[in-house]
Amino acid sequence: MRIVLDASAALAAVVGRSPAAGVLDVLASASIVLAPDLFASEIADGLWKYVSAGELTGDQASTALDAALDLVERLVPTSSLAQEALREATHYRNAVYDLCYAIAARREGCAVLTLDRRLQTLLKKMGIPVAAIKKP
Repeated sequence: MRIVLDASAALAAVVGRSPAAGVLDVLASASIVLAPDLFASEIADGLWKYVSAGELTGDQASTALDAALDLVERLVPTSSLAQEALREATHYRNAVYDLCYAIAARREGCAVLTLDRRLQTLLKKMGIPVAAIKKP
């Protein structure tokens, strides 16, 4: 299976939050893992929130950022997705950054691996597959 990895799933995997094992299992079976290049800043922002909450140190966050980036084989330039993402965001009344993941998946013939329920709902409306995470 070809996967577009969303920041929510990657954060769970690298921080060890549930369902980290399920996310890693899906990634291990993927033939390729992609993400829009905004993935890096979304991961960094999420890790900053863990640091701000006192759940991670700065060094731990830095290590986790490297680990998250290592989960992705290829970053898709957001500049190549932005126009279509904007059109779809207007149509679906949803955030452009979410649409970047959806458009990348649609173009690349991928399922999206995400823990974000709102994004899952959007993907279903758009007919884009959501990668299933097996429960332990």
